[in-house]
Amino acid sequence: MRLFIAALIPEEIRKQLTNYINSLKYDIDGVKWEKSEKLHITLKFLGDVDKSKVDDITNLLGNLASGFSPFKVQISEFGGIPHLRSPRILYVGISNNKLLSRFHNELEQNLSGFGFEKENRKFTPHVTIGRVKKKIHIKETPPITQKSFQITQIGLMKSELRPNGSVYTPIKLFHLDK
Repeated sequence: MRLFIAALIPEEIRKQLTNYINSLKYDIDGVKWEKSEKLHITLKFLGDVDKSKVDDITNLLGNLASGFSPFKVQISEFGGIPHLRSPRILYVGISNNKLLSRFHNELEQNLSGFGFEKENRKFTPHVTIGRVKKKIHIKETPPITQKSFQITQIGLMKSELRPNGSVYTPIKLFHLDK
């Protein structure tokens, strides 16, 4: 089972991001744009996970989520991975805060006890909005409204790869409720 852990984005913000994506479609060609229901902040991609580990992961997430208050974050900028000169991924950056960083660090630390490797790269919260299919060049960074919102839910998500794109299904959702 292919799994990842995500901070879920409120519906109102997903609608705003979808409107932003729709405005970019006319100016940026060669990108497979993400649908509203797939917009999230990835906290940890787990990859193919044996079903026997799912209970341990859900118990860990439940315990972790119960010790945290919701995270207040803000949409910050438009960007590309590895960079905008020749991106593979287009994203909307999310401001980091101490609680979100601490949650991510504790998640990484605890998951390493289950055999998941710690990420070597610095955690940079973002929402993937598009996957580049051909070489593109973005001349001007499209402006985006910097809006604050609360992350109140964390999800253990299943990702199924299908011919017309991946489908994300929640395995279990956790409320941040300290």
